[in-house]
Amino acid sequence: MDPLSITASIVGLLAAAGKIYTLLEAISTIKDSPTTITDAQNEVRHTEIALRSMQRLLEKVEVANARRELIQVDELRITLADAMLVFSEFESMLLLLANLSKFRVVISWQRHAKKIDEYLVRIGRYKMSLTFMLSILQWWVF
Repeated sequence: MDPLSITASIVGLLAAAGKIYTLLEAISTIKDSPTTITDAQNEVRHTEIALRSMQRLLEKVEVANARRELIQVDELRITLADAMLVFSEFESMLLLLANLSKFRVVISWQRHAKKIDEYLVRIGRYKMSLTFMLSILQWWVF
């Protein structure tokens, strides 16, 4: 594996996840915010946990060749790159939402909640992929 580029990707995703969580926290203070906001915060936190676990494993352990071959470097890179695109799009949407007047946000909660739900599904897919890859690597190590 190319640990440097993978680790850099993970660090970038962790930074993006932190920004998204902060934006979600700010938006959650708006009156009558939907439960989708809390769900999104939880999903982002769980994704951070998976990313940090992958980062720790890659930094501390040299995984044996047989197990390493089960996950191709390109597959991990693609998963991380696609996740970064989703995080970036989600962050952009949340920035627009955070910059709207609170009144405009409140009257359009339903539309925003639907969009947030769509991002939750996409982020959940990448979290699952990372978790599966992490499980494969950990199974060999531990």
